[in-house]
Order: sequence, then structure tokens, then C-alpha cells
Amino acid sequence: MNYRIVGYIFFLICCCVGCQSIKVDKSKMHTAVKNPIAPGLIGVQKNGIYSSEFQVSAIPEYKRRIRVNATRVDFSQTTFNAYLNVSKDNKQQIKYVDSLESKPRFMTFELLDRVTILGELQKEYNIEALAYIKNQKVASIVTSISLAMPESLMQEIEQAEAIFIGSGAYKQYELSLIKDGRKYKAIDFSNTTIFAYGLSFFCWGENDRKQIMLADIIEEKSSCPKNAYRDAEKATAKMNYFKL
Repeated sequence: MNYRIVGYIFFLICCCVGCQSIKVDKSKMHTAVKNPIAPGLIGVQKNGIYSSEFQVSAIPEYKRRIRVNATRVDFSQTTFNAYLNVSKDNKQQIKYVDSLESKPRFMTFELLDRVTILGELQKEYNIEALAYIKNQKVASIVTSISLAMPESLMQEIEQAEAIFIGSGAYKQYELSLIKDGRKYKAIDFSNTTIFAYGLSFFCWGENDRKQIMLADIIEEKSSCPKNAYRDAEKATAKMNYFKL
């Protein structure tokens, strides 16, 4: 066996897998977005040697708005390449020069109020989404995105007192900007370019009435808290065992 060739092939495979994720403001995020994506969508991450894609399976309805944190981040060569991989025609007309000290910026949005998310997913109007999560233990939810947008839009977002995401028309999610306690602007994602996203997973546990329910939402590389499990069937089996 030619170990040098085998080692070289392994190195190429690692490079291909590695290009499917990037670090954004100290957080690891997925790239190679093909399908429309937004915070709050539920589906399964499909990882291959040459490609990586989030397959959307459920679009929950969020009647209660979810609080969002927005942060401006400087483009790096890596994040700019990730952006161009999604927008090959440079839709946002971003001019990036690595040698210049001043860099263009993009934004990251992260869902903050995960308690409200858990509550919304267990409402009657999300019964199908909940059934999917229960039957698909690798189901995940998009909890953060990185996206490029016009400078004027970033300034409006930064000037808002609070930002929420919720369901708009035709199950499309939109951002609501709040000032003086009132919504004054709604932003959909059609004028932006999403090039990276972060995922979280669900944990199942027992409530006060001894029923299995969604108990937590955890980061991708984290573990469920004590007495909670990624697998709903395992959670049920464990709870039944302790009742014996």
C-alpha cells in the first residue's frame, strides 16, 4: 500500500469537509447554502465530502415574536469567499480588498429567546412541526445566520431599540424593528444574502405532569442537560423506567 497517496487523499478529503464551515466572530457556522434559509426553520443538516446543505423540513409559525440579537462583523477573506460562493454575481456589490485596513461589514443575527421558541413549537398550530422533531432525532433549528445587506439597512437595524423575528405572510419570516415600544419597520430577507448559518438541537424531558415535552435547545456541539435527551423515544423509555 502506498501510504503517501493514502495520506494525500485523506488530506484532500479533510480540506473538502473543512470548507463547508467557517468561523464567524468566534462561532463556527455552516456554509454552502443552496436552499432559502432563515432563523427558526427546522430541518436536517446533510454533510457530504464535497457539499453540505441544510434541508428544510418544517416551517413553524411564530405568533409570538422571538427576540433577536444583531451584530456587525468585518468581512475577512474567508467570509467574503463564503459570500461570493452564494452570490457569484456579488448581489450586494461589496468591494473587499484584503490589504486595506478598512473592511466592509456584514451582520449576524442570533435567536435569543429560546424559551419562547420552545413554547411556540408546542402550540397546536405547530403540531406537525413538533411531530417531525419528535420522530427525527437529528432534527435541528437554525438559530443564527450571517448575511450581507445594504449599508443603509444595517444602520436602521443598529438604531432600533429591539429586533424580533416572527411569521409574516405566506409563512415567510420577517424582522421587526422596534422603536419607542412600537414596530416601525418590517424587513424580509429578500434584499439580503445569507451565506452562513448556525444550528441548534432539541432535548426532550419530563414536565411537572409527567409528560414528555421539548425541554431545551442546545448548541450544535453541546450535550443535553441532566435527565433530558436528544432522542424522544429514549427520553420516554428513561422516564417509564424510573416510574417502575
